[in-house]
Amino acid sequence: MNLRPGARALALLLLSSAACGGPLTPSPIEGEPVCADFEIGGTHAPMRGSLRFPVTLTVRDGKNPITRTTLTGRRSNDDPASRVLLADEDAEYELEWAQCENQRAPRARTLTRDTKDAAEYACGSATVYKTDKLVTRKGDAASRTVRFAAPPKSECWESELPAAETPPALPAAPDLPQPDASAAEPAAAADGGAAGASADAGAAGASAAPVDAGAPRDAGAGAPRDAGAGAPRDAGAGAGGAVKPPPAGAADAGAIPQGS
Repeated sequence: MNLRPGARALALLLLSSAACGGPLTPSPIEGEPVCADFEIGGTHAPMRGSLRFPVTLTVRDGKNPITRTTLTGRRSNDDPASRVLLADEDAEYELEWAQCENQRAPRARTLTRDTKDAAEYACGSATVYKTDKLVTRKGDAASRTVRFAAPPKSECWESELPAAETPPALPAAPDLPQPDASAAEPAAAADGGAAGASADAGAAGASAAPVDAGAPRDAGAGAPRDAGAGAPRDAGAGAGGAVKPPPAGAADAGAIPQGS
């Protein structure tokens, strides 16, 4: 009978454990990451969720490995936890966590016959990133629970569909400067003051006009003085511009004799 490598290793493990003592029981692995199903390509082909770089767990009894499993992550929170086979006995194991160097190629959500018969995933050289100890007690199932150790690369396969194009945003209208009311009030006050100054200047001019127009008053006041001095003074001036004395009888003719 031909067995695949994985089945052959499991059969050998069961035989060796039966020869050594207690039966192997499934022990859960808690905290395994959840990698949801995704889609790829223009046809939106549905794919099974998994880690890009799977993790291997090797359980050793001293230096001897007793079991090994490859973890690719759960596809949802409702999926059952992965399990390893451990003997129901008092024992102390070493847990060796390593991450595969090869990416695990995405697989279709619905596995066909050709896919099932394809070659198994090849982990390549796995790098150990953590070691733990696990102490089990016979009859205590909780003591055989394994806690998952997060690897350095914990990303899952995700959808690589092209992002939908978004329409370009319309340019925003420019903001027009708003008039400053505080600046307009002093300007209006200044205009009002200028108008008031013009009105005051007009009133001052109106009030000053009678004063300038009072030339007749000055003329009336100075008329007797000029008359007394004699416009005839110019008339009596000689050719040389010097004032001539009045004739000898001119003053007497106009004067009233004293003593009469």
